[in-house]
Amino acid sequence: MDGPDRSACVAPRMLEGFRVLGLDLETTGFNPRFDRIVQYALVGSDADGTHLSLQSLVNPGVSIPTESTHVHGISSNDVASESDFGDHINSFREMAEGAIIVGHNVIAFDWRFIEVECARFGVEPPAPYAIIDTLILARKLRLTRPHKLGSLCERYGIRLERSHSADADAGASLLLLWRIMANNPEMFQSSVEEFLESIHQ
Repeated sequence: MDGPDRSACVAPRMLEGFRVLGLDLETTGFNPRFDRIVQYALVGSDADGTHLSLQSLVNPGVSIPTESTHVHGISSNDVASESDFGDHINSFREMAEGAIIVGHNVIAFDWRFIEVECARFGVEPPAPYAIIDTLILARKLRLTRPHKLGSLCERYGIRLERSHSADADAGASLLLLWRIMANNPEMFQSSVEEFLESIHQ
Protein backbone atom coordinates (compact mmCIF):
# COMPACT_ATOMS: atom_id res chain seq x y z
CA MET A 1 0.00 0.00 0.00
CA ASP A 2 1.77 3.15 -1.16
CA GLY A 3 0.70 5.73 1.40
CA PRO A 4 -2.46 5.99 3.51
CA ASP A 5 -5.72 5.43 1.68
CA ARG A 6 -8.24 7.92 3.04
CA SER A 7 -11.05 5.41 2.38
CA ALA A 8 -9.47 3.39 5.22
CA CYS A 9 -10.33 6.26 7.56
CA VAL A 10 -14.10 5.94 7.12
CA ALA A 11 -15.44 3.44 9.64
CA PRO A 12 -18.32 1.12 8.70
CA ARG A 13 -21.47 1.62 10.76
CA MET A 14 -20.66 -1.00 13.41
CA LEU A 15 -17.48 0.92 14.23
CA GLU A 16 -18.90 4.45 14.14
CA GLY A 17 -18.00 6.51 17.17
CA PHE A 18 -14.82 4.56 17.88
CA ARG A 19 -11.16 5.26 17.31
CA VAL A 20 -10.19 2.48 14.88
CA LEU A 21 -6.54 1.71 14.27
CA GLY A 22 -4.70 -0.82 12.15
CA LEU A 23 -1.68 -2.20 13.99
CA ASP A 24 1.39 -3.94 12.66
CA LEU A 25 4.85 -4.68 14.05
CA GLU A 26 8.10 -5.77 12.52
CA THR A 27 10.35 -7.69 14.90
CA THR A 28 13.66 -9.48 15.27
CA GLY A 29 11.85 -12.84 15.28
CA PHE A 30 8.69 -14.70 16.24
CA ASN A 31 9.01 -15.26 19.99
CA PRO A 32 8.03 -12.25 22.13
CA ARG A 33 9.90 -13.67 25.12
CA PHE A 34 13.23 -13.39 23.33
CA ASP A 35 12.68 -11.18 20.30
CA ARG A 36 12.07 -7.44 20.10
CA ILE A 37 10.12 -4.85 18.13
CA VAL A 38 12.04 -3.01 15.39
CA GLN A 39 9.14 -1.07 13.85
CA TYR A 40 5.54 -0.32 14.79
CA ALA A 41 2.63 1.46 13.16
CA LEU A 42 -0.85 2.50 14.24
CA VAL A 43 -2.85 3.83 11.28
CA GLY A 44 -6.53 4.70 11.12
CA SER A 45 -9.05 7.26 12.30
CA ASP A 46 -10.32 8.89 15.46
CA ALA A 47 -13.97 8.76 16.51
CA ASP A 48 -14.66 11.93 14.53
CA GLY A 49 -13.04 10.55 11.37
CA THR A 50 -9.75 12.43 11.75
CA HIS A 51 -6.87 10.50 10.21
CA LEU A 52 -4.35 9.18 12.74
CA SER A 53 -0.90 7.75 12.24
CA LEU A 54 1.83 6.84 14.71
CA GLN A 55 4.83 4.91 13.46
CA SER A 56 8.54 4.58 14.08
CA LEU A 57 11.60 2.43 13.81
CA VAL A 58 12.78 1.10 17.18
CA ASN A 59 16.20 0.08 18.44
CA PRO A 60 15.61 -3.45 19.76
CA GLY A 61 18.80 -3.50 21.82
CA VAL A 62 19.84 -6.74 20.14
CA SER A 63 21.16 -7.62 16.71
CA ILE A 64 18.54 -8.10 14.00
CA PRO A 65 19.08 -11.55 12.45
CA THR A 66 19.83 -11.61 8.74
CA GLU A 67 16.81 -13.80 8.07
CA SER A 68 14.54 -11.21 9.70
CA THR A 69 16.14 -8.40 7.69
CA HIS A 70 15.37 -10.41 4.55
CA VAL A 71 11.67 -10.31 5.52
CA HIS A 72 11.17 -6.67 6.51
CA GLY A 73 14.28 -5.00 5.12
CA ILE A 74 15.33 -3.45 8.44
CA SER A 75 18.92 -4.02 9.53
CA SER A 76 20.76 -3.30 12.77
CA ASN A 77 22.41 -0.33 11.06
CA ASP A 78 18.99 1.11 10.20
CA VAL A 79 17.96 1.30 13.86
CA ALA A 80 21.33 2.04 15.48
CA SER A 81 20.43 5.69 16.15
CA GLU A 82 16.79 5.02 17.13
CA SER A 83 15.49 4.92 20.70
CA ASP A 84 14.22 1.76 22.39
CA PHE A 85 10.54 0.93 22.74
CA GLY A 86 10.47 2.41 26.23
CA ASP A 87 10.63 5.88 24.69
CA HIS A 88 7.57 5.10 22.57
CA ILE A 89 5.35 3.44 25.16
CA ASN A 90 3.53 6.57 26.37
CA SER A 91 2.58 7.78 22.89
CA PHE A 92 1.62 4.25 21.85
CA ARG A 93 -0.52 3.73 24.96
CA GLU A 94 -2.22 7.10 24.55
CA MET A 95 -3.29 6.30 21.00
CA ALA A 96 -4.25 2.65 21.55
CA GLU A 97 -6.09 3.09 24.85
CA GLY A 98 -9.83 2.59 24.34
CA ALA A 99 -9.43 2.10 20.58
CA ILE A 100 -10.55 -0.75 18.39
CA ILE A 101 -7.33 -2.36 17.19
CA VAL A 102 -7.34 -4.17 13.86
CA GLY A 103 -4.58 -6.39 12.54
CA HIS A 104 -3.73 -9.62 10.79
CA ASN A 105 -2.74 -12.27 13.33
CA VAL A 106 -2.67 -9.37 15.76
CA ILE A 107 -3.89 -11.32 18.81
CA ALA A 108 -1.33 -14.13 18.73
CA PHE A 109 1.57 -12.04 17.42
CA ASP A 110 1.54 -8.23 17.49
CA TRP A 111 -0.44 -7.66 20.67
CA ARG A 112 1.52 -10.32 22.51
CA PHE A 113 4.73 -8.43 21.66
CA ILE A 114 3.17 -5.21 22.96
CA GLU A 115 2.21 -6.88 26.24
CA VAL A 116 5.67 -8.37 26.74
CA GLU A 117 7.49 -5.15 25.81
CA CYS A 118 5.36 -3.15 28.25
CA ALA A 119 6.09 -5.69 30.99
CA ARG A 120 9.78 -5.45 30.14
CA PHE A 121 9.66 -1.70 30.79
CA GLY A 122 7.51 -2.06 33.91
CA VAL A 123 4.32 -0.45 32.60
CA GLU A 124 0.79 -1.69 32.03
CA PRO A 125 -0.09 -2.32 28.37
CA PRO A 126 -2.83 -0.16 26.86
CA ALA A 127 -6.38 -1.40 27.23
CA PRO A 128 -8.08 -1.24 23.82
CA TYR A 129 -11.86 -1.33 23.60
CA ALA A 130 -11.58 -4.38 21.35
CA ILE A 131 -9.17 -6.21 19.08
CA ILE A 132 -10.36 -7.46 15.68
CA ASP A 133 -8.08 -10.03 14.06
CA THR A 134 -8.58 -10.32 10.30
CA LEU A 135 -6.86 -13.72 10.26
CA ILE A 136 -9.42 -15.10 12.71
CA LEU A 137 -12.16 -13.45 10.66
CA ALA A 138 -10.89 -15.02 7.42
CA ARG A 139 -10.89 -18.44 9.06
CA LYS A 140 -14.36 -17.92 10.53
CA LEU A 141 -15.70 -17.00 7.10
CA ARG A 142 -13.84 -19.96 5.58
CA LEU A 143 -12.30 -17.78 2.93
CA THR A 144 -10.26 -19.58 0.31
CA ARG A 145 -6.72 -20.20 1.46
CA PRO A 146 -4.02 -18.99 1.70
CA HIS A 147 -4.92 -16.61 4.50
CA LYS A 148 -1.73 -14.58 4.40
CA LEU A 149 -2.31 -10.82 4.40
CA GLY A 150 -0.84 -10.38 0.92
CA SER A 151 -2.99 -13.15 -0.54
CA LEU A 152 -6.19 -11.79 0.99
CA CYS A 153 -5.37 -8.25 -0.14
CA GLU A 154 -4.90 -9.49 -3.68
CA ARG A 155 -8.22 -11.31 -3.52
CA TYR A 156 -10.02 -8.16 -2.36
CA GLY A 157 -8.29 -5.82 -4.82
CA ILE A 158 -6.16 -4.06 -2.21
CA ARG A 159 -2.81 -2.91 -3.51
CA LEU A 160 -0.17 -3.83 -0.95
CA GLU A 161 3.20 -2.35 -1.75
CA ARG A 162 6.09 -2.44 0.72
CA SER A 163 4.73 -5.64 2.26
CA HIS A 164 6.26 -6.27 5.71
CA SER A 165 6.63 -2.55 6.33
CA ALA A 166 4.62 -1.85 9.47
CA ASP A 167 2.65 1.16 8.19
CA ALA A 168 1.77 -0.54 4.90
CA ASP A 169 0.61 -3.75 6.58
CA ALA A 170 -1.33 -1.86 9.27
CA GLY A 171 -3.22 0.13 6.64
CA ALA A 172 -3.77 -2.98 4.53
CA SER A 173 -5.25 -4.88 7.48
CA LEU A 174 -7.69 -2.05 8.06
CA LEU A 175 -8.70 -1.95 4.40
CA LEU A 176 -9.07 -5.72 4.40
CA LEU A 177 -11.55 -5.50 7.28
CA TRP A 178 -13.52 -2.80 5.43
CA ARG A 179 -13.70 -4.97 2.27
CA ILE A 180 -14.75 -8.07 4.21
CA MET A 181 -17.45 -6.01 5.93
CA ALA A 182 -18.71 -4.70 2.60
CA ASN A 183 -18.90 -8.24 1.21
CA ASN A 184 -20.57 -9.74 4.29
CA PRO A 185 -22.87 -6.97 5.59
CA GLU A 186 -25.16 -9.38 7.43
CA MET A 187 -22.31 -10.29 9.77
CA PHE A 188 -21.78 -6.73 10.94
CA GLN A 189 -25.24 -5.57 11.97
CA SER A 190 -24.66 -6.18 15.67
CA SER A 191 -22.60 -4.42 18.29
CA VAL A 192 -18.83 -4.81 18.43
CA GLU A 193 -19.19 -7.06 21.47
CA GLU A 194 -21.72 -9.36 19.75
CA PHE A 195 -19.59 -9.49 16.61
CA LEU A 196 -16.48 -10.49 18.56
CA GLU A 197 -18.42 -13.15 20.45
CA SER A 198 -19.64 -14.60 17.17
CA ILE A 199 -16.20 -14.91 15.54
CA HIS A 200 -14.52 -16.35 18.63
CA GLN A 201 -17.07 -19.11 19.16
